[in-house]
Amino acid sequence: MFSCNDDDNDVAPNSVPEAVTNALATAFPDATDVEWEMSGENYEADFDVNTVDYKALLTADGSMLMYKHDIAQANLPEAVRTSISQNYNSLQVDDTELLSLSGTTYYQIDFDQEGQDTKVVFTEDGQVQEQLTYWD
Repeated sequence: MFSCNDDDNDVAPNSVPEAVTNALATAFPDATDVEWEMSGENYEADFDVNTVDYKALLTADGSMLMYKHDIAQANLPEAVRTSISQNYNSLQVDDTELLSLSGTTYYQIDFDQEGQDTKVVFTEDGQVQEQLTYWD
């Protein structure tokens, strides 16, 4: 079976540096179904932890740059849910993710309105983080 994704950046697991695989295993010991891709000079891992979708970005020396995982809308901080209801009430929430970047937690929300995506990154206190690009 083939997927519709562009597989040009796929990396065979045995081609990933040991420092990278060890760092991922240390950070996420329960990771399953790990798939690797190159993202520029970095390694991107897509994997599951207890049936939750995760993605991590690591440098070639094994340093974790960032990771994200799906989160239920009900588990978003109250400030984020309030900001969504006040500022994006006309849009349908399509996807919600927790993003950890340099020890700081953000929340990525993908809104869908009539086939058009609006992607927003929020801080824990519900502020829109415009300087941070949504990580697909």
